[in-house]
This record gives sequence, structure tokens and C-alpha cells, in this order.
Amino acid sequence: MPDGNRTVPQGATGFGAVYDPDMVRLGGRTDVAAIDARPFVAALPPLIAQWRSLTFTDGVVLHPVTEKPHDGLRVVAGLHPYPGAAYRLMLREDDVPEPTPEEALVAARLEDADTLAAAEWERGRVAVARATGRVATTWHTYAITLEADDRDRTCFTVHHDRSGTRARVEFSSGPIDVLLQVPDWLGSHGLLSGMVSARVQIDAGRLPPYENGEPQLVATVTHPRGRAVAELGMARAEPGRWTVTTSAAARGVGWLRPLVGLVAPFLRRPVQRGLDDFLVALPQRLDVLNQEIAAHYPAPPDPHTLAAQVMADLISSVPAVTPASSRG
Repeated sequence: MPDGNRTVPQGATGFGAVYDPDMVRLGGRTDVAAIDARPFVAALPPLIAQWRSLTFTDGVVLHPVTEKPHDGLRVVAGLHPYPGAAYRLMLREDDVPEPTPEEALVAARLEDADTLAAAEWERGRVAVARATGRVATTWHTYAITLEADDRDRTCFTVHHDRSGTRARVEFSSGPIDVLLQVPDWLGSHGLLSGMVSARVQIDAGRLPPYENGEPQLVATVTHPRGRAVAELGMARAEPGRWTVTTSAAARGVGWLRPLVGLVAPFLRRPVQRGLDDFLVALPQRLDVLNQEIAAHYPAPPDPHTLAAQVMADLISSVPAVTPASSRG
């Protein structure tokens, strides 16, 4: 990228955009409470081992603690956990009604007083809505194939039946690599039609205190009409705090490139405003995450104990009964 296209410190989030005739480039910065990610990084190999040790009876996964079947995850071809095995994952999406004005006031008061209490109250509101038939449920089916599994890497491919979205997720000793392909996400006809591909690399092993100046998350998004790159990096600030720095750049491809440059001045302000809003909300979201980690997981967590608990939580989130099982 041209030297003149760098971001410079400016504004509430720390960065402002510098005009470039062919590119939209944005950035931001904020401080957040630090999260000790080292136990979770150390727990990744035991978590893969937990996955391999799952038991399937008549094709249906058994919960590793309760040993109850959860029909939302089943083997449909091959043998678990060997490469070539195919799985069907069914998840439910509940469309919960918006809170009433009175409920919104209660939620706001709780959020100001205790974020964990607010989250528990929201779960109760959703449970009441579900019990009274005010929640619309949509089922999503994912076809998962175990492509590779050895001591160097484990790779899954995932296909979502409704949207046609495909993903490839690879775990290794280095960064986690995710390739996401979404057909016609920007429109099914005309100028914006085409496959959107997003490649995301996440290297949690470089989080503080081991950061080396490189971003821990890099995302590259491509489309027949454009290309964008985004980076997110975390570095130590004052004790117990991290500085989060984000940057993003987008440009058109081919004949569309000068058009992006033409509309760039109109796009920058609303897009930068959206990035600012994300960064403003980030500290509170990470504070809540820290509280939930402290409340839910042992401290300091042993990697093997943590992996077992995370896998149990994941299987608990898989529905025990699905429309497919209720028909059988």
C-alpha cells in the first residue's frame, strides 16, 4: 500500500482515515481489561483429544458427562474420529420477541448494577417467552466432514444447507486458519453477485505477554468486485490492561477500482462510525467475558480440566431432540 495511505492517531478511537484516491482505509484503538488466554491456548490440544474421545451410539453423540444422547450431532458416514467421517449438526435458532418498554427498563437497571445478573434475567425472559409460545424456532443443518487429523493438524469442512455457506477450519500448532465462502452475500443479481471469500487467521499464541508486534487476527475478504484486509492486534498497556488496535482497507478490483475511489469519501464516515461504535462497546463486552470466565471455569484452570469442561459445554449446547429424531 502507498506510504500516503497510513492511518494517523486522531479522534476518540485513536485513528482517523487518510484520503487515498483508490482506497477506503480506516482504523481505531481502545484499551480493554486483559484476559489471560494462556490456559485456553494450552487447552487446545487436549480439546482436540476430547473431540476424538467422544462416544457415538447408533450414530448419535453421547454427552461426555451425563452420557445422554444429543441427536443434534450424529455420524452419517464413516467412522468417528477417522478422516473421511461425515457428521450432521443441527442447531436451533430462536427468534425472541423484543423486550417490552417495561422489560427494557428493568434490563437497563440490571445492566448498570450487575452484568451477570442482567444476563441471567435475559435468559429467564427468553425461557418465559418460549414457554408461552412467543418464540419462533428455525433449525439449521450443517454437514461436517473430518478432512484430516494427525499430530500436526486437524481440519474440518462445514456446509450450511440454507445459505450454501462453506467453511474450512484448520487447527495446528500455529494460527487457526478459517476459510469462509458465502455465495451472493452482497446480492444475487447484477453488479454485486458473486462468491465472497473470507480467510481469517487467528494466532492466540501471540496474545500478551507473548505478542511480537504482529496482529493476532488477520482477515482477507475477496469478491469479484473488490478486496479488503482487516487486522486486529492486542498489546500490553498498563498493568491489567491491553491496547486493541484495528485497521482495515478496501479497494475495488479492475474497472470498479476507480468507482470505489469515487465513493470512498461518502463511505468513510458511516463505516468509521460503525467501527468506533464497536470499539466503544468492546471494553464492556470483555469485562463481561472476564466475569463469565471467572464464574464458570476454575482459576487457574488446568488445561486438561478446562478442555473437558469446554467440550461438555459444547455438547450441552447441541439439542438432545431435533425434528429429525422426533420423526423417528
